[in-house]
Amino acid sequence: MEKADKTQFLDTLCEAQKIAFSPFIFKTVSAALKTGLLGAVVTSEKPVTRGELEEKSGLTAYAVKIMVDILKPAGILEEKEDGLTSTKVGELLVLDEMTRVNFFFTDDVNYLALDKTLDSLLEGRPAGLAAFNPEWKTIYPHLPELPAAAQDAWFKFDHFHSDQAYRKALTLIGYRCPKHLVDIGGNTGRFTKLFLEKFPKARATLVDLPVETEALADRPELQHVIDRIDTIAIDWLSPAKLEGTGEADIYWMSQFLDCFDHDEAVSILKRVREAMAPSATLAVLEPVVNQQRHQAAELSLAATSLYFTTVANGNSRFFYGSELEAIFFEAGFQLMEEYDNLGISHSLFFLRPFPKDEE
Repeated sequence: MEKADKTQFLDTLCEAQKIAFSPFIFKTVSAALKTGLLGAVVTSEKPVTRGELEEKSGLTAYAVKIMVDILKPAGILEEKEDGLTSTKVGELLVLDEMTRVNFFFTDDVNYLALDKTLDSLLEGRPAGLAAFNPEWKTIYPHLPELPAAAQDAWFKFDHFHSDQAYRKALTLIGYRCPKHLVDIGGNTGRFTKLFLEKFPKARATLVDLPVETEALADRPELQHVIDRIDTIAIDWLSPAKLEGTGEADIYWMSQFLDCFDHDEAVSILKRVREAMAPSATLAVLEPVVNQQRHQAAELSLAATSLYFTTVANGNSRFFYGSELEAIFFEAGFQLMEEYDNLGISHSLFFLRPFPKDEE
């Protein structure tokens, strides 16, 4: 029993040290990925010697030793008699697209900003955004101004997770025979494009900040559908109303409400409700923290909420299902249908405005 207790304690102690030294481990993995060192081990059919790693990565013997000595006890590499091999964790870091997208989102968008986590939590503002520009108040109007690596990582992260759910969502939307979509928070028009390609007789109105709506006509990927897209520029943090969409039959929000706190989300939904025809449908696609299939997905969403805290806006996060339902109800919407586990981690909610006499 004493031996078992000691073993359990040492295993727990090791996990605690991984947390204590997590920035060291993370940045070593980053260097191992960007220099190709980890890829050289993972893709090799046989163990790789340290000398071979120096040759493949272009690193000095000192650099290889420093990195390998960290990656081994961190559970990423293993050393055999004839060289180094990768663990399953190392393989995921190199070969699994989701892991890589999440990793570089952390590395290139969030890492420096996370140093201001405590300030952000105490002050309710994205203090870490100063890592990019101390004058910025939120990240959203400045996405086109991010450094190339950060911009690339941000969009790959956003697109990877949302794209996985779009195909199923479009199928479910198709059952409603849509004629006019209003894409709220449409960003670069990615979903609008997919919608118009699937429904060639339909039109779309993309609603977003001016920096996005003004750039839409110049996006090469939209040129074959641009004549069916209208735009409306709105800063939802202002009291501006949504106007000119009364003929639309479906309104769409993808990973949009999580960019706002509870009260802001209610305010936005109320203004959308005012703009909608009574028969129109609102479709909301959101990752929901407590409706995930496994712990890895729940951890990913909970951790990503800190991006909103330190970088994006300082006051939002991914919601729990009960929180979203409360927001919908408070804004005057009734939940008609819900579909969970779309793609990797999303839920799709179809909502209708409550009839006026039921308010």
